[in-house]
Amino acid sequence: MSTKAQTATEYMIILAVVIIIALIVVGVMDGIPGIGTGARSRASASYWSTAKIAVTSYSVVASATDPAKLKIRNNLRDAITIEYVNMSISGSNVATKNLTQTNVTLGVGAEKEFTGPVTGLCNAAGDAWTSNIWIKYTDDETGAVYTFTGQGNKLEGVCAQS
Repeated sequence: MSTKAQTATEYMIILAVVIIIALIVVGVMDGIPGIGTGARSRASASYWSTAKIAVTSYSVVASATDPAKLKIRNNLRDAITIEYVNMSISGSNVATKNLTQTNVTLGVGAEKEFTGPVTGLCNAAGDAWTSNIWIKYTDDETGAVYTFTGQGNKLEGVCAQS
């Protein structure tokens, strides 16, 4: 009779461990609604903050004249001149070609904020958004022209209040 009690106790302990692991996984993924969006957003921010042309901070404001702000840093070994920064959603261009500045020179490790109007990305504060980024730049040392797209990594965030 004691083996049945021992088996039942072991079963309940194993079940409790499985439930705790499941709760930890759900917590890491920011809860059930929109499972994985929080983790995906953090992964996007992590990639873009360390990329060779890094987007170190960004925000998109719902219902504002110039809602998109991207702070871009040069992580390359040579100075570069950024010709333009483009954002798009679902393959359609939603930002003007130039987020305010054109032909901005960034030394090694230098940062510059780019701003510009974005339509169709945010309808209301709290909405999640995803955008492709294109950064066209010239390597000042060699004169070669490149377009950096983040190797398929999209920039993701949540719309801020205006």
